[in-house]
Amino acid sequence: MQRSTDRIRTTHVGSLARPPALLDLMKAQAGNPAGPDERAEAERVAVADVVTRQRAAGLDVISDGEQSKPGFFAYIGERLSGFEPRPGRDPLAGFRAEIDSFPEYYEQYLKGAMTGGMAAPAVPLGCTGPVSYTGHERLRRDLDNLRAAVGDAGPDEVFVCAVAPSGVGGNEYYPSEAAYLDAVADALHATAALAGTM
Repeated sequence: MQRSTDRIRTTHVGSLARPPALLDLMKAQAGNPAGPDERAEAERVAVADVVTRQRAAGLDVISDGEQSKPGFFAYIGERLSGFEPRPGRDPLAGFRAEIDSFPEYYEQYLKGAMTGGMAAPAVPLGCTGPVSYTGHERLRRDLDNLRAAVGDAGPDEVFVCAVAPSGVGGNEYYPSEAAYLDAVADALHATAALAGTM
């Protein structure tokens, strides 16, 4: 559908700052799923606040600001099967060529972003079996929080982010990198049907 407009529609991609109380719960729960009700409520409040702030800023397409995600390394472990922790691996191995090409920039950047800015420590993962999506309940909660925050008078479009296939662990199972990325993409595609109900 083509829309006519007299201005450029605006949005953003990526995480928006999480409230300190939610970050504290995420840090406390790293590797320990205790207190899920308290975290669920903190996520609901954080999404409502971040939606309000995006509307106040005049964005046309808004998101949940990734409030429920402590980081994409954790996203993989929480929402995809077929992966096991590989603590000895470099969590930034996939970015190493770029980091090596721009060392001054990344020295500063990584202190506050990527691994330096995570709510929970990054534990690299290896793909050791068939990949499938298992985070349906987490996604449902993300979508419910966003629906409630947007309400009936919401914007035309809203979205939640998912990890990119290339950002998911290292392949130790599939016969080729292409087959591995296809499997991850297929698993993430399963989220589209549920997310499409927005």
